[in-house]
Amino acid sequence: MAALIFDELTRAELRAVAPDATVVVPIGSTEQHGPHLPVGVDAAVITHLARAAATVASAAVPVVVTPTLPFGFAHHHLPFGGTISISMRVYVDVLVDIATSLAADGFRRILFVNGHGGNAVPADAAVDRLAYEQSLDVHVAATSYWTAAADVLAALDLDDAPKPGHAGSFETSLLLALRPELVRTDALPASEERLQPLASQDVPGGTVRHPGVWQASDGRTDDSRLASAAVGERILAEIAEALSAFIVAFHKAGEGS
Repeated sequence: MAALIFDELTRAELRAVAPDATVVVPIGSTEQHGPHLPVGVDAAVITHLARAAATVASAAVPVVVTPTLPFGFAHHHLPFGGTISISMRVYVDVLVDIATSLAADGFRRILFVNGHGGNAVPADAAVDRLAYEQSLDVHVAATSYWTAAADVLAALDLDDAPKPGHAGSFETSLLLALRPELVRTDALPASEERLQPLASQDVPGGTVRHPGVWQASDGRTDDSRLASAAVGERILAEIAEALSAFIVAFHKAGEGS
């Protein structure tokens, strides 16, 4: 059975599949990605990964994939322009309302699959609100693709570039594989020997927030000139495989819910 696309089904078809399926909700962002990438990178990547992973997972369990939410919490990108951001409190409310709607549609297993770093905390908060404040009777979770595929990313050799980073070699490789015509190769930043300050602000075991570090890094983490389509294709395939395993494990953990 192939993965089902939510917005291609009728209300009756959705009603029939909802009780037994896991519904995957891809969440992305619309934000600046340096001078050479379009602002829709995160939405494009997570849409592809969610659908590819669901297709693999559907060999084992029924999966429905909703349209991607193309906006997220991205206030840290606003100084650069080219960004549409939802404040964190409102974003949590949006995710809660999406899950509540899906539960009303009859879905008992709801999985948010995230493709933007700023969404990770509000997505977790939304899941906690659904389970503990609203006591919604569903099996619900959130994961980011780099979390579900942590082993895949750890094994990648990208010359010390952060994985996934931002608008650097990793994300540029992904888009070269997905939509090469959207990569402005004539606008690639000059090669750099060092990582941008943004890529080195964290300390082991913690996430650091420092005002101005995004601007000091020109909104990027590393050298995008090291990117390649071949690397992007391999990364996308390996992440999709890992994410599909996560979907199957989530679904089976909710059996009987």
